[in-house]
Amino acid sequence: MHIGAGQLRHRITVRRSAEVQNAAGGYDTAWSTIATARAKIEGLGGREVMFAQALQGISSYRITIRWRAGLQARDQIQLADGSTLNITAPPADPDGRRRWLTIMADSGSVRSEA
Repeated sequence: MHIGAGQLRHRITVRRSAEVQNAAGGYDTAWSTIATARAKIEGLGGREVMFAQALQGISSYRITIRWRAGLQARDQIQLADGSTLNITAPPADPDGRRRWLTIMADSGSVRSEA
């Protein structure tokens, strides 16, 4: 796999959720930034699905970044325009050489900031 530095045109932020106790004794979800990176983002198409009895469009993406350990399928990707994507599969090392990381993500059912 060959990716030139010029193809890493997009800045992404990787975020992870954690449960934090609130004043009422319950728990809220808080998102924190765990990494920022330059990325190559490829749109893979879209589809429409029913969420909460409403038809919604979902776009799928393949995001390639330089190797970074520790990303998880439960993390989110935030794009520079503010869009948020869910990682849909564990990030993969496409050639086994720890040079690149491929992340599959989509816009469907994005978990909220709440």
